[in-house]
Formats: sequence, C-alpha cells, structure tokens
Amino acid sequence: MAGKYQIRIHGTFESAHYLYDYHGPGKNESLHGHSYKVEIFIRSVTLENGIGVDFVKVQKKLDVLTGELDHKCINAVAPFKEINPTAENLARHFFDKLGNSIAEGSFIYEVRVWEGPNNHASYFP
Repeated sequence: MAGKYQIRIHGTFESAHYLYDYHGPGKNESLHGHSYKVEIFIRSVTLENGIGVDFVKVQKKLDVLTGELDHKCINAVAPFKEINPTAENLARHFFDKLGNSIAEGSFIYEVRVWEGPNNHASYFP
C-alpha cells in the first residue's frame, strides 16, 4: 500500500514566559502564562506492516520535550535564556529537537504551537 500519509501527534504544557525587549530595548513584557498545545505534522511516504510512523515512539519524545517546559518559566530554560520564547521560536525548538528522530521515509513538515485556544504559530522546515 504505497502512498502518502499525514500523521499528527500533539502534546500540551502549562508555562509562563515574558518577551525580551517587547516594549523597546531593555523593556521586557510582564510575566504571564499560557496553556500551550504543540502539534507535530508528519508526512510518511512509506509503510511497513501498515505503520507509517510509530505514534507511541514520537509521542514519548514529544512528552519529554513538553515536560521540560511544563509548569516552568520558559525564559529559565535553554535556549530561551538567550532567545525570545515566542510561539515561533518554540515551534522551531520542537522541530530542532524532533526533526532527526522520525522514522525513515517520513519527515516533519509542520510544527504548530498554540498559545491558548485562539493563536498559534507554525514552523515549516
């Protein structure tokens, strides 16, 4: 059964953050929190035994990454001590950490990070 498949894995975490220089140089945004959701969209072009990507393996890796941010101030976690913890940078961060760990014949084509139920940013490698 050759073909193309889309797989979606998602995770959630609760965190606080503030943006650096949001109100001008040296004027950071106030600390505030969000209920985040991370969606990983994977394209699979091969199937072995009817499995494009092992959901369980990818979910475990994503759970480790979201766990590193859950109930923390994101600004205190590398690399966000140095870069703004925006939804855009978070999406890139999740891709950088997961991108090479997807099954052969499959690849991440979008990472979407939601800050609450209404707003999200996507990273397309």
